[in-house]
This record gives sequence, C-alpha cells and structure tokens, in this order.
Amino acid sequence: MKESKAKILKLMGKTIVYTFAGFGIIFILMLCVVLGLMSPKSKLSNVPAKTILSLDFNLSYAEMRQDDLFAEFTNQSVYSVFDLVRAINVAATDNRVKAIVANLNETNLGLAQIQDISEALRYFESKGKKTYVFSSGMGSFGQGTKEYYLATLFDEIWLQPHADIGMTGINIETPFFKNIFEKVGIEPEFYTRYEYKTAVASLLNADFTPTYKEELEKLGGGLYQELVKGIAFHRGLEDSSVENDINQAPVFASTALEDRLIDKIGYRHELQQMLQKEYDNAEFYDMTDYMAHILDSDSEDFPQIAFMVLEGVIESGESSNNPLNDAIIGSETVLKQIEELKKQKNLKGLVVRINSPGGSYTASDEIRAALLGLKAEKNIPIVISMSDYAASGGYFVSLAGDCILADPATITGSIGVLGGKMVVKSLMDKLDINWGEIKFGENAGILSMNHKFSQSEREVFEKSLDEVYHDFTSKVSEVRKIDAAEMDQIARGRIWLGRNAVDVKLIDELGGLQKAILKAKELADIAPNKPFALQYYPKRETFQEKLTKFIESGGNLPMLKILGNMDELKVLYRLQHNTVLLPMVIKM
Repeated sequence: MKESKAKILKLMGKTIVYTFAGFGIIFILMLCVVLGLMSPKSKLSNVPAKTILSLDFNLSYAEMRQDDLFAEFTNQSVYSVFDLVRAINVAATDNRVKAIVANLNETNLGLAQIQDISEALRYFESKGKKTYVFSSGMGSFGQGTKEYYLATLFDEIWLQPHADIGMTGINIETPFFKNIFEKVGIEPEFYTRYEYKTAVASLLNADFTPTYKEELEKLGGGLYQELVKGIAFHRGLEDSSVENDINQAPVFASTALEDRLIDKIGYRHELQQMLQKEYDNAEFYDMTDYMAHILDSDSEDFPQIAFMVLEGVIESGESSNNPLNDAIIGSETVLKQIEELKKQKNLKGLVVRINSPGGSYTASDEIRAALLGLKAEKNIPIVISMSDYAASGGYFVSLAGDCILADPATITGSIGVLGGKMVVKSLMDKLDINWGEIKFGENAGILSMNHKFSQSEREVFEKSLDEVYHDFTSKVSEVRKIDAAEMDQIARGRIWLGRNAVDVKLIDELGGLQKAILKAKELADIAPNKPFALQYYPKRETFQEKLTKFIESGGNLPMLKILGNMDELKVLYRLQHNTVLLPMVIKM
C-alpha cells in the first residue's frame, strides 16, 4: 500500500512539474509574440530628417551579440561593440544625424574597447558633427576612471549638480588561497613554463611573488599611463594636473568645472533643451533602434568580408555563455562556423575579433589550424583584431592572421604554459577517508588527486610542459620572424600591452575594429570605392534554436545574468586551463 501511495505521489509530482514546464513554454511563446508586436517595424529610412542619436553607455556591451530569449530583459545590450562602432560610422555619413548625445554613469567596456569607440567617434567628428555626454555621477565614489576616460572622447561633458567623478585610478586585485588550502588539507602541485607564467601563483602562494608583482606593476602602470595621457590629450591638460585630480578624487562637479575636467554643470533636461535649440528642434532617436536597422548583408552580389567573434576562455567542445563564469569559445562550434565560411561563394576576407585570456592549448591549436585551412582553401587574407585580451591561447590563435592589430591598452602575450593538479590527501586523512589504489602501468595514477606526482610521473608531466612550450614559442618565432634569443625575452609567460607588443613584434599595428576591417579590404584587393558586404559570425539564432537552448539549460533566467557580474568568481574558472592569462580583477 505504501509503495502504491509512493508511486501515485511520484506520478503526481511529475505531472505537476511537466504541467508547469508546459505553461512556462506557452508563456514564453506568448511573450515573444507580444514582444514581436511591440517591436518597431520602422526601417533606417524612417529616421527623422533632423536626428540626435541617444546612446546609453550604462547598457552592457560585449564583443559577442547577446542572442537568447531573455536578453531584452537585462541591462545587457543585445548588440555588440562591433554593432556600436559600425552604427557610429554609419551615422557619420548619414545627413539626417546631426549629433550624438550619450548617457554615462558606469560602463562594462574595457579600456581597449573604449579606444575602439574612440576611433569611431573621431570619424564622426571629422564629418563636422558634435558629440555630447551627460553623467549624473561617474563610478560609485571611485572606480569611475575609465568612465571619465570615455567621457573625454566627447566634445562636451555635462555633469549633474553635486555629482562627482570617481576617477580614483587603477586597482588590481588577485586572490591567494595557500593559507586556506593548508587549513583544509589541499596541496596544489603545479608547474609552469616559465617564471612569468603566474596564473597559478594564486594557488601556490599567500601573497605576491616578485615576478608576479613585477608583471602586475608593469601592467597596471601601463594602463594608468594610457588613462592619464589619454585624458590629458583629450581635455588639453597637463599629465600632472590629471594625476593631481586622480589623487584628490572623487572630484565633485564644482571642482571638475574649475579644473576643466567638464564643460557644463546641469541637468539632463537642460542639455536636451539646449540640443533641441542648437539643432532646430531635432528629434532624439535611440541608438539601439538605429543599430537594429543596420543589418548584415547576405548579398552575394558584393565581395564579402566576414567578421568572426571569439570571446571567452578557449575549450574543446561547444561554445557557451554561462554568466557564472567566463564565456566559452568551444573549438567544435568555431570549426563549424569555419566550415560555413568555406561555403560562402564570394568570401574575400576574414576579420577575427579575439577577446580571450586563453585556455586549452589543444583547443587553441585546433582553431588556429582550422583558420589556416580556411585561408588556404579560400585563398583569402585573415586579419586579427584584438580586443581587451588576446593572451596565451588567445594569442596562439592570432598566429593564423596575415596581420595582427591591437589597441594600445590590449593585454596580449603571456606566451607560456602551466599544468598540475590539486592534491587532497591531507583533507581525506582529516575526514578519515582512505583511498585504496590498484594500477597497471607505472604512471597510470598520474592525475590522481590522492597523492603527489611520483618521480617518474613528474618527469613525464614536466616533459609534456616542455613540449607544449617549445611548440608554442617555435610557432610564434616562425610566424613573427623572431629569433630564439629574442623570443626567450618576449615569452616565458610575460604579458604585454598592445602599445609595447608592437615594439617586440608580437603584433603588426596599433588599431581597432575600423582599421582591421579596412586592412582586410585592402589585403583582399577590394578597390577603395567598391562596395562590400560585412557578415557577422556567429549568425543570429532562430527563435526555435533560442527556445531549444533555453529548455536545455534548464531555464537559465536573467537572475544568472546578475550573478554573472561577479568578476571575482569568474576569474577563478581560468585556473583549470594550461595556456591562460593570470586570474585578476582590474578596477579603474
């Protein structure tokens, strides 16, 4: 009888679960229909004759377009940095667009991405058009330095009365776990090639090692100089004046005006009224709507330049965008996209946009080799455009390019390798758990977490690290034409900013998205005045694909997007990879 009741209760439970799941899917379908009816049907041709484009930097822009069912319900833009840059460029030559006004309190954009946007804004202003930015406060009592750097790219900066600019400089944080590991009985056993490959220093030490500190001081100092000199240049100030304001920050509105950090103190509605008067009652038009109507062209009548985005940690398998850790560049997914590109009849060139701290060496090598195969089969040039990061495995992928471009603030290099395991024997002893072991083969237990490497196991493991490091450095040396002695000074895990990477020949030129696309067009021998189609990859998913992905993810709701902003948790995910940039959180 009890078994019968249990079966009935179990059946009822399943029925309830499936019923709610069914209602959930119906709700999603109805919601999407409603959203579809609410979506603007206008085309770019419906932009008002006198338009001021409104841009909100408080939205979160990523390199990869956000293409899931709930993207519209988060503070993340469904459009990418690429879309934003392209929209500004299109607006520059659109006679109806008279100006751009931006709203800026905080932004997720990295420094290199901001430098990309700088190129586009300079082009917009070169057409005789002005740009304005309004803020009700940059940063939250600090950490508004990059926000202010972004604001200085605009012709006129407005700050709300009694607000402040939190341009407090740069703070780099990294976690250290040695003490807690010792307490619980976990012993990390990792080896690196070489001393500057410090991604696992967080596991092995209780504080900075000399080489770890040296690298971070070099990195932080370089980024700091990019900020100071950039702000000084755009505002016509001395470097010392900018540094003084940083050291006194947060800078309140009245002081900011006195120090020429801003142009006006006023409220948003006052700026809007001024703009309408200045531009003869021009209408405000949302930049997101403007981006929505600049569609990718599938026309085969024009020569095509493909634009492929690789964002996240590189792994084998499928790509994913789990907000609780770094996005995943899955080698299988990328290889499928490359096969799609091979089918394009009029493909003349490819721009690969990389925003990655690295990851699996074998997966990175697989993607690199597939890109070389595409280049050979289609006889097309490949241009690499580095975003905030293209380091370690991310740099390895870049070797497939005929030309590598990076922004001055791009973090690259980190040519090295690491590997090891977490040994939990002491923890097992504390828990009074004894593991028996029977093995056939001297090194069969090499990855066991219940004991440290034996002498023979360590020799084999260290040999594998040497093999990977030799392969990595020899390929860089061959492709970039760097001799062995010079290569040793560049590699060993060292990290470089783009501004310095060009000096050591790791990249070819400084420049962002615009320059990369123009370079691809040039290398593809497309005449300057000849039109061409620009096709974004990965292509947008169909509604059915989005719905399937949502169901398979178990209902990955927007709350995960909020949790995904916890950068301190994301960086720890990188520690399982062998060619990856050190885990750190840069706040500016």
